[in-house]
Amino acid sequence: MSAAVSKVTALRGTAITLADAADESLGTHRLANPNTHRAYASVIDRTIAALGGGDRLLADVADTEIGDALTALWGGCAPATWNRNRAAIASWLTWCTAKKR
Repeated sequence: MSAAVSKVTALRGTAITLADAADESLGTHRLANPNTHRAYASVIDRTIAALGGGDRLLADVADTEIGDALTALWGGCAPATWNRNRAAIASWLTWCTAKKR
């Protein structure tokens, strides 16, 4: 018996790539502060690279892949670093859901 793998669900009629979702999110007013923008961009870009690159469709990424990428990138870091980076990705994915990406 195989376990079902959850995926991010595309809510729009057209597919969106990881890079496009990141660019849209990073362009919002809540990330206008240069320091915040730089920190989020770094975390999101590294995570996208770990997921296979920006051309990949957001809807094709399984939940477990995101967790695996975060663990591979920051699993051995201090708790504060892990929490900061996980929160940045959670914020990005929450934005994607709210904007129906």
